[in-house]
Amino acid sequence: MLPVASVLLGLLLALLGGPARAAELPGGHVLLREGVSDDGRIVAAFAPPGPDRCWTVRLFERERTRWTAVAEAAGPAKPRGVDCSPVVGVLAGNGRTVALYFPWEALVLVFDREGRVLRESGRLQLPGEPGKPFPAPAQTLAIARDGTAVLVGAPHHACVVAVPEDVCGVAFLFTRQGRTWNLDLRFPRPGDASPTDRFGRTVALSGNGKVAVVGGPGSWGRAGRLWVYERAPDGGWDLLSALDSPSPGDLEFGGEVAIDDAGDTIAVAAEQKVVLFRRQGEDWPRVAELGSSDPLIGTFGGAVALSGTGRLLVVGAPRSACPGDRTGSRCGAVRLFELRPAGAGLSVGEPIALEPVVWLPLADFGWRVATDAAGQLVAVQGKLAHLYER
Repeated sequence: MLPVASVLLGLLLALLGGPARAAELPGGHVLLREGVSDDGRIVAAFAPPGPDRCWTVRLFERERTRWTAVAEAAGPAKPRGVDCSPVVGVLAGNGRTVALYFPWEALVLVFDREGRVLRESGRLQLPGEPGKPFPAPAQTLAIARDGTAVLVGAPHHACVVAVPEDVCGVAFLFTRQGRTWNLDLRFPRPGDASPTDRFGRTVALSGNGKVAVVGGPGSWGRAGRLWVYERAPDGGWDLLSALDSPSPGDLEFGGEVAIDDAGDTIAVAAEQKVVLFRRQGEDWPRVAELGSSDPLIGTFGGAVALSGTGRLLVVGAPRSACPGDRTGSRCGAVRLFELRPAGAGLSVGEPIALEPVVWLPLADFGWRVATDAAGQLVAVQGKLAHLYER
């Protein structure tokens, strides 16, 4: 039986038009980045690790109030005595195309749904060799809504020896024509990049595939930075703007980023806040900074997601303490913000809190978040993958 407080919360949110708890995926499943389809009917997740496979990715489809696995792809047999390499996954807005990035192998695999099978439809090898071992998986993969463009960040490629650390980083855009994938463009480090900018550590691609964001968090006392590119009418790409932190030395700025389908609104995680940028011509000035005054909220901006319309912002704060507990027990937290255009800026609504049915220490509720195009379905990762709908 659900706790009375959770039932009342769900009823209240439903009456107010906010999300109410819908369901959870089976235990052990972990949401892919951008793991919700545009129509909110498909959710993609990695299955729990098995003894004989390094990875299995599954698509779940909503059937009334239940979510049922409808298609999957499994990796090759796990070699005995060999550790599995890390993998980053994303789901296209069409709900049919999945891309998986294996940074240690500099390889991206693309799958398309055929019935109950996710069948491999592309094998994208990044050119060049990594200059040094890869860092832990990050937001290094993005995909267009229709599944015909994939943006890959390679923060340890194209390295040049330097002090205080090697200067590395590049991003690659692959596009599909029919059944053929081609390397469309290589995004090199911009000329105004600092040697400490972790270019390629963070990437995002608008749903329409016309706006790309590449950059990363900071290092060595310098704030992170992101660059915005747009596809030109002749098919090339133009570097239009750099997104900078309002706080010098903000190492967290640029660690997570979200962009709407049109490429007009960009949300960037920073230290205990999220910074919003709104397009004005060929520039994206800062229009808002969101944070939390609650002392229990930790790593606000640890995960961010924008609906395709740009009207709903989802912010995870996975290192938040459990309610009433100031010991830093990492229950986690999630806040929703309604965004509306207001002249050249944005009007931001009051935050709405999402809660799991039961608060669990070390659950890190909100360490990954996703939403559909209209902001009607919100997916939140904690110990379980939680799904909320209006």
